[in-house]
Amino acid sequence: MREKRVVVFFVSLLLILASGFMLFAGGKQEKTTGTSAPKEKKMVMAMVTNQSGLGDQAFNDATWAGFKLAEKKLGITPKVMEAREQAQYVPYLSTLAEQKADLIVGVGFMIQDAVKEVAEMYPDLHFGIVDGTVKLPNVASLHFREDQGAFLMGAIAAKMTKSGIVGFVGGMSTPITNRFEAGYRAGVMTANPKVKVLVSYAGTFADPAKGEEMAMAEYNQGADIVFQVAGQTGMGVINAAKKVNKWAIGVDRDQNYLAPDNVLSSMVKRLDIAVFNAIKMVVDGKFKGGIYSYGLKEGGIEIAPTTSKHVPKEVLDYVNMLKDKIIAGEITPPATLKELESYKPPKI
Repeated sequence: MREKRVVVFFVSLLLILASGFMLFAGGKQEKTTGTSAPKEKKMVMAMVTNQSGLGDQAFNDATWAGFKLAEKKLGITPKVMEAREQAQYVPYLSTLAEQKADLIVGVGFMIQDAVKEVAEMYPDLHFGIVDGTVKLPNVASLHFREDQGAFLMGAIAAKMTKSGIVGFVGGMSTPITNRFEAGYRAGVMTANPKVKVLVSYAGTFADPAKGEEMAMAEYNQGADIVFQVAGQTGMGVINAAKKVNKWAIGVDRDQNYLAPDNVLSSMVKRLDIAVFNAIKMVVDGKFKGGIYSYGLKEGGIEIAPTTSKHVPKEVLDYVNMLKDKIIAGEITPPATLKELESYKPPKI
């Protein structure tokens, strides 16, 4: 009988100890689960390219650089969809909207109508457009005063030409490329009104072979400097410059690295800064629709730093003087071809 009581005692003790252990383990597990913070979801910022796509070494790549900068500095997740034709704009923008991207940016003037259509369908989402205008409270329209930078490129070309003939090759004739053309031709007129300007449009931003053909035609007519404003088509202009050992002027980014001995200068559009600023508004919870304009004064338009490799100091000093006058409002480059018709070079 005594042995039976001993066995019951030890069994009861083991059950008590086991229950205590389970309570202890359960309590510990609950505490760990309760204090662990859920993983924070990164904000997704998305971009829809124009027909040149990534790898154009210019417009789209410069815009994408702003997304990559935001990834590094703000911790966002960048996403891109490459639209090779206009019919893809609305489907791609809509797809990103359905995925609830925190900011959706359309690149280029031609995507303007698509951004408006999709932004109206998703009024609670944030949108942006580069080089276009959409007057909706949820759309940031990022503008650049290209005429100012193109004016300085025209002055450089006019001062550096030896043949007295310079060229311009645009992608498609749009209000944006026409703004470049107007500014460039006005800059030439201001620096040397005797210099002739040849103008060609390839009809596409995505055909390097066509760009090379356009540039070769201008070089064959005596031009020794050609300013390209043509996206991927502009790569053909730079290739032509290399083949005939003449000068090209780059656009959007400092393109000297593409042909160090043949890219005289580049007009840099700080698309990266404009897009980064739009992304930061969203991250900070301070997004506001409207027009955001970038020119020389705001640092949104620049002369490529590699310009000093080939352009003498006296020419750069002259061009920087023009830059200061533009910032001060003493010179207003024409922003349209109509304004160019009545432009009178200032007496300097």
